[in-house]
Amino acid sequence: MKKTLLTISAALVLAGCGSQPAETSGGGLFKAGTYTASAAGRNGDIKVTATFTDDAISEITYESEETATIGVPAMDTLVEQIVSTQSLAVDNVSGATMSCEGFMNAMRDTVTQAGADPDALGTKEESTARETAYDTEADIIVVGAGAAGMSAAIAATDEGAKVIILEKSGTLGGNTVCAANGINAADADVQKENDQYNDAGAGVEGLIDLQSNNPDARPELVRAFAENSGETINWLSSLGVNFQVDIQNDERNEQQNWYMLKAEENGTTAITMIAHVSDALKEKGITVYYNMDAYQLVMDQGKVTGVKAKDENGSDVTFSGKVLLATGGFGQNSELVGKYNEHLANAVTDEVAPTTGEGLLMALEAGADTANLDAIQTFPAVIPGYGMILPFSLPGGFTPDALYVNNSAERFTAEGFEIPDAILAQDKGEVYCVFDESGMNDTMQSLLKTGIIFSGENAEELAGKLGIDGAKLAETISSFNEDIADGTDDAFGRDKNLNPIEGTLYGYRFGVGAHYFMGGVLINENTEVLDTEGNPIEGLYAAGEVTGGFHGTFRVDGSGLGDSFTFGRIAGKVMAEASGK
Repeated sequence: MKKTLLTISAALVLAGCGSQPAETSGGGLFKAGTYTASAAGRNGDIKVTATFTDDAISEITYESEETATIGVPAMDTLVEQIVSTQSLAVDNVSGATMSCEGFMNAMRDTVTQAGADPDALGTKEESTARETAYDTEADIIVVGAGAAGMSAAIAATDEGAKVIILEKSGTLGGNTVCAANGINAADADVQKENDQYNDAGAGVEGLIDLQSNNPDARPELVRAFAENSGETINWLSSLGVNFQVDIQNDERNEQQNWYMLKAEENGTTAITMIAHVSDALKEKGITVYYNMDAYQLVMDQGKVTGVKAKDENGSDVTFSGKVLLATGGFGQNSELVGKYNEHLANAVTDEVAPTTGEGLLMALEAGADTANLDAIQTFPAVIPGYGMILPFSLPGGFTPDALYVNNSAERFTAEGFEIPDAILAQDKGEVYCVFDESGMNDTMQSLLKTGIIFSGENAEELAGKLGIDGAKLAETISSFNEDIADGTDDAFGRDKNLNPIEGTLYGYRFGVGAHYFMGGVLINENTEVLDTEGNPIEGLYAAGEVTGGFHGTFRVDGSGLGDSFTFGRIAGKVMAEASGK
């Protein structure tokens, strides 16, 4: 996709500038012209084209394959900031670090081509904070702009309620965009048109049966989900999402999943849905305050009347209205993960949004009850710090075509998919995947450019980049190659892909990821948050991954997205009605 984002008059921009870079030999700040450069982003190269006058950066466009709901709006923000301030001293947009870093690396290159020093454009003024006037009163304050939060906001707005969304990051979509599969529902119009679905006799009761196999799943929440899920799909379809029925075998539940729907126009079903919902949110003019970190509920005699937050300048802002918590899980809060599930104290996370548990903590402070907080679904191969699940086909993902070594550069298991406990037992729960040229493909080449994967002509060189012992890694690889020469792995009994590791070597660090949080704040079928005596806390609602009770201790594949979108819409309607709409 190509984005032409912003063109601002150089005279207007320079009138408000502070420090400027040194002049070029030609007398201006830049060599006037248009320059292009590329750098690796999250999903591939980002190509930036910047136009310079003698005295200003006048226009920036880019081409990329970055995620439409995260990377693209983040880069849009960077373009606006660079052109309006004539400075490269801009902050990465929270939740889109890799896209921002790739964009800025390419942008710096264009500045160099224009004859200027990027570092000279990179000094911030001592004080860049500015006072911002916020609209602080609404019928409903939604905390979090993922699937649940945006669905609730739109549903409430459609009922006539005034809604304000507070989003901790700089983008819409939250952690929803990490979901890799489809969405479960029953009796949506697109399903009723499918002969296979109809012949199976699938319907609301069947979805209830599938979901109820999960230990501790609360019947009233399961029924509320199943009965409203079809309407949710119809609503998403009305926004332009083109669903297809995708019947699957749910081997873990030993049932046929007749209820899966997919829509992969934008890469994955989740990203496609978020893209259309984001468009609807903007079209309806719903107020969203980004980089707004909610931290405390406002209470009045046991009733929630608002929420306190800090804006990007660190200033306190109090918002008044009924509050919906739609803050997701707490994967990026290792202290909380370890507190509720000691076994996962060493887990990393694949969550990309700043999911640090504020919603849960605020609810607990208000007296909320919880359910199944120890029920955390893991994923065996996640890049620490990048929020990236390794694709199924890559070494370290699901196929044992590489070596896994620990911080001592020693092999510790038979490589493969079902080894999370072995990884968690290692120092810091982080290990390294080492492989050779046979494991490289286009995706891996992109990750190599990004700096997620490292390469070395030999074990010592690769180990130096990974931060482990080179001599020991060389010994480990040599021992493995010798051991499998007869077609067996005597050390750990691996029985697949017993090929020697040789030639140019590649590697990266990974760990077991805290992937999905089944537990959370306890709600009823109306999304009202319940206290420890089972009574609703007036003015407080919750939806999505921040809640507990619906999944019990196991998440059916496809029901995570179903949970967020469906209960988000329920929350929006219920809260609007409670507001007199």
